[in-house]
Amino acid sequence: MNIVFCHGCMGARYDWNKRTYDAAGWWADWLQFMVELEHDVIMQRPYFPHAHQLLMKYDEWEKIMDKQDITDDTVLIGHSAGGGFVLKYLSKHPKLKVRQVVLVAPYIDTEGISPFGFYHDINLSNNLVAQTKNGIDLMISIDDAPGIINSFDKISKDIPSIRVHKFSGRGHLNGGDLPEIMSIIKW
Repeated sequence: MNIVFCHGCMGARYDWNKRTYDAAGWWADWLQFMVELEHDVIMQRPYFPHAHQLLMKYDEWEKIMDKQDITDDTVLIGHSAGGGFVLKYLSKHPKLKVRQVVLVAPYIDTEGISPFGFYHDINLSNNLVAQTKNGIDLMISIDDAPGIINSFDKISKDIPSIRVHKFSGRGHLNGGDLPEIMSIIKW
């Protein structure tokens, strides 16, 4: 088993001049440590370029994702825009089979904000769950931003067999740890 983690848009810790991202304090660092320590599982964390909502280019992200070690024993985890990317990637690669997908506060631009159409041809009507061995889980905090809540509504409507894990008071689920994810991953 391995894990591929797809980050979302870069926030305040992203240094546009150096093109570096310091994820210290985010749960991805914590998760990587925990899965390696408790389960001896490798977690790949590719860097996706132009990771700003106005600059993201699906083709660039897809090329990087294609280089990852993705098998039928891979868990794909996507946070925010990375969650939307995982859904689009699966919908564009219908023959790809993975162990599980975990979406954490996924974003799919239901409002049409992204001028370059990063999500415009995402096909949630494909049977994406059939591409997984252990299904798709979606983690959401009910106090997240409206764009995330709208994305959640559309995803959960279009993929009715998705397993939903709701939280309250957790915002965009981007704090220092996310212990609940350890019991959601199907080891």
